[in-house]
Amino acid sequence: MGREIYHWSVAAVIAVLMLPAPAAAKEPLRLKPSSKWNVHYAEDSCRMGRSFGEGDQKVTMIIDRYQPGDDLKVSFIGKPADAYAVQSEAQLRFGPNEEWQGVPFFPATLADKTPTLILRNTLRIAPRAEAEVDAYQAAVEAGTDDSFTWSTISPEREAAVTFVEVKRAVRRPFILETGSMGAPFAALRKCNDELLAHWGIDVARHATRSRTVVPKEKPSRWLRSADYPIRLLAEGKRAIVHFRLTVDETGKPTDCNIQQSTRPKGFDEAVCKGLMKRASFEPALDAEGKPLASYYISTVIFLI
Repeated sequence: MGREIYHWSVAAVIAVLMLPAPAAAKEPLRLKPSSKWNVHYAEDSCRMGRSFGEGDQKVTMIIDRYQPGDDLKVSFIGKPADAYAVQSEAQLRFGPNEEWQGVPFFPATLADKTPTLILRNTLRIAPRAEAEVDAYQAAVEAGTDDSFTWSTISPEREAAVTFVEVKRAVRRPFILETGSMGAPFAALRKCNDELLAHWGIDVARHATRSRTVVPKEKPSRWLRSADYPIRLLAEGKRAIVHFRLTVDETGKPTDCNIQQSTRPKGFDEAVCKGLMKRASFEPALDAEGKPLASYYISTVIFLI
């Protein structure tokens, strides 16, 4: 089960276009729900979404989760989420108790030209404490990170979230008045638990595994600049591709699945072709130290 997100950039003409920022800070829009939460059980991921506000002030929040755990992939659709910078960081917090987080993003538009703010990296409702990150780095240096166990967000902490606030890099800061997020996150967690069985994973053995799958080399070596689809490179296209590799008891990838992608499809094909050709692992181990089938999840970001 991979936690690493790696970035793949192509050495081409590099330019960052910064558009003028708003002249003065604006009070955030406070948007009440205009729909119910909708949870979608997909083949390889779980998604929930809800709309807030009406008309030109409408914002739809989309939350994706690709495996059991705390990591979320978040996007916002609507005119208030229009970005005034091509690449920067958006500031987000799950209020009222959690801290602000800076998250890189891609500005995008839907087919109908509606602005979309896609947060590039996964995040939790709260950033990890520095002490825990330091403990993980110490485990990496000691070579024991394969069995390192991260802390998890409790259901009580999820239930305490009553709004989501976004500022910086968007033309109009906004607050989505979600109400308690306890029930929505519980529904998302149920969906994620069912994914493993759908993938053919022995859920009981997997829950008590003593080691996740371990890449035999740095995942950044699995894909190369030459793998960037030539036509899409020429067109200046970029993409975010979330993938899952099925890994058998010997550590061999047996299947590649695209969980979510901003497309075009040529990016998906390039990712799976490169990964199935070059990725290799030490297998996951159950509680008794015996190999078991598992998976590896991560993200490829195509940038020019």
